Amino acid sequence: MKIQLNEKLSISKLVIGCMRMNDWNLSVKQTVEFIEWCIERGITTFDHADIYGGDHRNEALFGEALQMQPSLRENIQIVTKCAIAVPNAKNPNIKTRFFNTDKQYVLEQVNDSLDKLNCGYVDLLLIHMFDLLIDPGELNETLQQLKSEGKVNYFGLSNHSPLEFDTLQKYTDIKFVTHQFMLNPLGIQNYQNGTMTHCLKEGISPMIWSPLAGGRLFKAANPADEKMKNVLQNIRQELNLEHLDEVVYKWIFKHASNPAIVLGTGNKERIERALTSLEGPQMTREQWYKILIEAGYTLW
Repeated sequence: MKIQLNEKLSISKLVIGCMRMNDWNLSVKQTVEFIEWCIERGITTFDHADIYGGDHRNEALFGEALQMQPSLRENIQIVTKCAIAVPNAKNPNIKTRFFNTDKQYVLEQVNDSLDKLNCGYVDLLLIHMFDLLIDPGELNETLQQLKSEGKVNYFGLSNHSPLEFDTLQKYTDIKFVTHQFMLNPLGIQNYQNGTMTHCLKEGISPMIWSPLAGGRLFKAANPADEKMKNVLQNIRQELNLEHLDEVVYKWIFKHASNPAIVLGTGNKERIERALTSLEGPQMTREQWYKILIEAGYTLW
């Protein structure tokens, strides 16, 4: 259940995404118990961002649990992200959302994340989006400083194109160990634009967010979504699986880049279903391609 991102850092194949943690309505004690429950099942990686919940709110909720039970920290990997500036109480002069990889801004955001998380370092920092005004040399200085100060162990990117990834890597002395981006049967652009193949080229395991398309696969609110749901249901029956989401997870996991999946839920039943997808029958190539073709991929 572990994915080795480099010689020293491994993450769990299933990652708990904390974007909606403020909606889970958990007390601090319940959050501690939830983290412990995940660890017992081999899910040890938790994905954050400075903007989740608004102005580090969800990092703070998680940090309260670490403050109550400090021993949790040594058993988990914390991922966080920055580079999206949004209007909030901390930045009252910001009126428009934009991307910011300015050195001072990134350092401030990481320091605030560490403060809210109640920990001295994060295992992995991702640049959340590609900043068109980025100074790659300055970014290199920023990452080097965070590394030398012991605040961040490893680095990666999120939601970048292959060209954007390669451009930043060219000017950065620190190797990016992962790339986080969206992929699901209703959104295959990262197959179409070569991002998944780029992961193979770079020898990195991606972190996949929104695997269930935000629930659209279950709602099937339009004819195209309904057709995809029917394809998934047929494959579910062929594989003798109980739930539709198990089919989707197996489809994502089949790629040779060895992806991790970021689960955007605190629902234990849904998490258990994701765990089930790691075992049992594997999807055939034909079944895998049926889903890809239904999603709109042209083979030739």
